[in-house]
Amino acid sequence: MDIKKLERRNSSMDILRIVAAFTVLSVHFFLHNGFYSEPVTGMGPIEGIVDSIATGNGDSLHGPLMFLALAMRTLFSVCVPLFMILTGYLMSHKELKKGYYKGIRKTVIIFVLATFACMIFKSVHENPTAKAAFYSADYFAMFGAIAESGKYNFINYLFSILDFTGANYSWYIEMYIGLFLIAPFLNLAYNKLGSKKHKQILVVTMVCLTILPTLFNIFNFQSAEWWVTPTSSDEFQKLIPAYWMGLYPITYYFAGAYLREYGLRLKTGAAAALFVGTLLASTIFNWFRSYGGGFKTGIYGFWYGFYPFVLSVLLFLLISRIKTDNWKPGVKSVLWQVSDLALGIYLCSYIFDTLIYENLRVNVPIMVDRIPYYLLTVPACFMCSMLLSFILNLLAKLIIKLYEFLKKLVIEEINRGGFMKWQDFLFAALMCFGLVLSIWKLPYGFGGSDEAFYLTVPHRLSLGDALFTDEWHVSQLSGFLLVPFVSLFRLITGSTDGIMIAARVLYLVFHTGAAVLIYSRLRKYGFITVFGCALYYLYTPFNIMALSYNTMGIELLLVAGVLLATADYSKKLLPILSGLAFAGAVLCNPYLISCFLLYGVCVGVHYAIRKTNLGCVITKKMFSLRTFLFFTAGAAALAVIFLIFTLTRTGISDIFANIPEMLKDPEHPSVTFGQKFSSYFTSIFNMTPHFKYVIYGYFAMLVFMIFDRKRRLHRAVYLCLSCAAMGITTIMLLPGLSSTTYNYIMLPMLFLGITSYILIKNKPRELFAAVFVTGIIYSFCLHYGSNQMIYCITSAMTVTNVASFVFLAQLTKEMRETPDNLTYTNAMRILSYLLVGVIIAFQGGVQITAKTYHVFWDSAPDALTSEIEQGPAAGILTTETNVNNYNTMYNDLAQLRAKEPDNILFMSFETWPYLSMNDFPYATFSAWTGNEQGEITLSRLRTYFEMNPDKTPKYIYIPKSAKWNINTLLPELKSKGYTVSETQVSYQLEKN
Repeated sequence: MDIKKLERRNSSMDILRIVAAFTVLSVHFFLHNGFYSEPVTGMGPIEGIVDSIATGNGDSLHGPLMFLALAMRTLFSVCVPLFMILTGYLMSHKELKKGYYKGIRKTVIIFVLATFACMIFKSVHENPTAKAAFYSADYFAMFGAIAESGKYNFINYLFSILDFTGANYSWYIEMYIGLFLIAPFLNLAYNKLGSKKHKQILVVTMVCLTILPTLFNIFNFQSAEWWVTPTSSDEFQKLIPAYWMGLYPITYYFAGAYLREYGLRLKTGAAAALFVGTLLASTIFNWFRSYGGGFKTGIYGFWYGFYPFVLSVLLFLLISRIKTDNWKPGVKSVLWQVSDLALGIYLCSYIFDTLIYENLRVNVPIMVDRIPYYLLTVPACFMCSMLLSFILNLLAKLIIKLYEFLKKLVIEEINRGGFMKWQDFLFAALMCFGLVLSIWKLPYGFGGSDEAFYLTVPHRLSLGDALFTDEWHVSQLSGFLLVPFVSLFRLITGSTDGIMIAARVLYLVFHTGAAVLIYSRLRKYGFITVFGCALYYLYTPFNIMALSYNTMGIELLLVAGVLLATADYSKKLLPILSGLAFAGAVLCNPYLISCFLLYGVCVGVHYAIRKTNLGCVITKKMFSLRTFLFFTAGAAALAVIFLIFTLTRTGISDIFANIPEMLKDPEHPSVTFGQKFSSYFTSIFNMTPHFKYVIYGYFAMLVFMIFDRKRRLHRAVYLCLSCAAMGITTIMLLPGLSSTTYNYIMLPMLFLGITSYILIKNKPRELFAAVFVTGIIYSFCLHYGSNQMIYCITSAMTVTNVASFVFLAQLTKEMRETPDNLTYTNAMRILSYLLVGVIIAFQGGVQITAKTYHVFWDSAPDALTSEIEQGPAAGILTTETNVNNYNTMYNDLAQLRAKEPDNILFMSFETWPYLSMNDFPYATFSAWTGNEQGEITLSRLRTYFEMNPDKTPKYIYIPKSAKWNINTLLPELKSKGYTVSETQVSYQLEKN
């Protein structure tokens, strides 16, 4: 405690703040004890007391007790006005200068902490199951009940802070923030007035505008009955203007400023008498207005009402006159400490109000009988709230000290040129957050057949099948990359039980390593790359956390591009590793071979123009023959391994014989290049109904920017417009965050990437060519080989996004170093920085929300409460329906699993049954037969068995839920030597 500061401190203001907090809790006493619904009836106070004494009738005290309650409620209406007057009193000399806005940070921190406290309390108290679990100390069940309710999650917490509903009494903070922000300007207006008289006129004017209407506009002069029974009507005549009543906080602020400067020419005794008289008159007025009904909270009784204004001003005057100069330091110190807790007491009191008054209402059923308990309940609530506020204040001070400490360290590091270390800390913190979120999300979801299908190709390859001849699906090449994992898993565990959840873990490890590697190569471009890499880490294509041709393609192509673009071209390791990663990406999408061919062409062009002064990217060393050869060597290494693996299992003639059948896949029909090229742009253009207008606007800006010869002097304007385009697009995509359109969120960053690259002077051309352009090409390659249209196009934009963040980092760096040539240069630069910050935060919030709530072809995580406990999907959480369906089929397969392993065919859309059979070879052209369960699929199966007679199935499993024409299918299979056994779930066939 600062003794000198304590000696100078006016402790009467501490008393005022404590009184204000106590009266707030006192008002809440009436809010929660049933007072507002209790009829104001019975005898007057004196008459009732006399009658009760004379007759011994306790009912006669109802009127006097209600009069006492009215008097108390009238008195406590000073609560909020006292805070507002105190604000004006203490802040009237504040000026708008550097550091002013720091004054609100503790208030905001306390508010946020109190909101969390109230939200945590409500999450337990409002949930009967969680509440019972809490009181029985079963915290696991408590958290489970909270999660199952789905009401209190991260997003709800966030919005409860932003809309001031998390802490139920936090409306005052919403008002106070605005009052704090305008206080310096109010002070300018007040202090610029030259005389006391002018300031009196200001205060009186504000009183007339905001307070006086509550005195004159509350009567009904057109009804005589109303004057006898005021509760008979709520219609009143307006006598004076009331438009500006909402400005009442400013009235109280100016009143506080005036009281600080001049006080009131009113003796203390007279002020006390006036206060008591006003209280008595106001209580009688409230009795008159409320008699026969419940307590009337008309405008005269709100915080801007005439009697709360008069009472609060008089009470403020009386308490401010308390002489504390000679008080002991210990007493003043206690007052200071308690006063400092007032805000937390106010905000946290909801918790203890709820607990205390619930018990009071149960144990004391009659409202008037609860009034004496004021002496117990309000002090108890005050003390409990003060204890919690003390904890929150300690946390707030710790947060502020930690912030100041980190700020000081960062500034020192910047001055020493060591900012990179703090950039790394930020990346590590964001990665930890992303990792925790990913680990939490890992077990959720068992929707669709895609995830299991990704493992069926490497599974059948581990059983000895060959690519091209035994497997016909067009995505099969990526399965080669997963053969080591599947083989090792089966070797260690002896089965495929839990392989799907293990593959998710492997994806997370691979994805984490790739993100760290990418950041380590890009960190030199500045701290904005932290967010680019972190947002990349948060994203998973289609939200399927598995190694697939989607995830591995993006991962490997991005790693390849980043390594190649940031390599030291005098060395060979990184180009080789880049080529190796690129070859893996080609296996995920063979059309990417076009990028390799384009690279070779660019190398040829490089040698044709390298001695010119064109300055284009092709002149860079990345396109030298040496770099290209090392890159090719890396790609060739994987290609050789792949060819050895493939050709040792099948012959070239067999491959060429089967390829035409692969291309007959009805889900991937052959179309012309022109059609695919057209549909690529059409699907982007029509991504949402109104997205085309954003494209029109951005394209117009882009054309104007390209022809603007001084565009680098107008960077802030173009950056702001690009942020607007990205923000508008992201808002358009919000409705689809938890649906199949989830991938769309990766497209909007393209606007900032294009704009930034055009505007920057020192262009990272290698990244542009190896990552940004390659990402665009990849999006078309995905589209060309897929039937997913815009869904796969936007997922590929993940690659371009990482480069876009690098371009944005370079642009903001150059904007700091060289100013624009604009009328409001600094303002526009700051605005552009703010917009960039908001857009990045918005993108992050969108991706976090999507990762939290969206599960591929399944319900949201809070509905996925049942666990699969057997088979390849063991450990996955999904709906009870999915678990039951899975268990039904898995258990039905038990008798097949007991048989000697041999070729098996599942005539089902489900793909996981193949994994569940472990050692049984596949007797199908692919585990993915598509949704079509008719003649097309049967025809392909017949052709497959004709070309691969060794794949003729020994066992066939047909679920009854499938859509096959059983009346024709079973006789055909019986004619081929199969015997049929029927269960409640399926038809199971075995070849004799």
